[in-house]
Amino acid sequence: MNRKIIGLSLASLLSVSAFAGDYFGVSYRSVSVESGSTDIDLNAIEGKYGRMFTENVGLESRFGLGIGDEDGISIDGSVSVFGVYRYKINDMFTPYGLVGYSSTEFGFEGSSGSEGLNDFSYGFGLDIAIDKKSAVNVEFTELFDNSGAEGSSISAGWIYSF
Repeated sequence: MNRKIIGLSLASLLSVSAFAGDYFGVSYRSVSVESGSTDIDLNAIEGKYGRMFTENVGLESRFGLGIGDEDGISIDGSVSVFGVYRYKINDMFTPYGLVGYSSTEFGFEGSSGSEGLNDFSYGFGLDIAIDKKSAVNVEFTELFDNSGAEGSSISAGWIYSF
């Protein structure tokens, strides 16, 4: 009896690990920030690293750096952690949803200080396969909505699975 239970347990672990896989990627992100009457659009480059634990469920971390500024405001850096749910429609298209937490640090020209905005984050996107190991993607993410400021982003990127 114990051998059957151990055998079934090992088989279930192996079936989960067959879908498991690591991936990394890079994205160009356009971030829109609204605070009161101020509305600015900033750009960032973002790297990501993730792991799919099953065919559909994974965990992903992201790190971003701003490119340029608008009206003296720039993105000094960003960090996010997301739970990811992917639903593979076919070999080419895989839509996904994200739920997690993001922190974005903003710098101000002429000031040595910065301000961080942290919040629950969510989004959705679509991976479009190039081949079996890589894909391009488009994504919308709501980054923060607190302290009188709201931030969202649209991005385009590339991921590679290994």
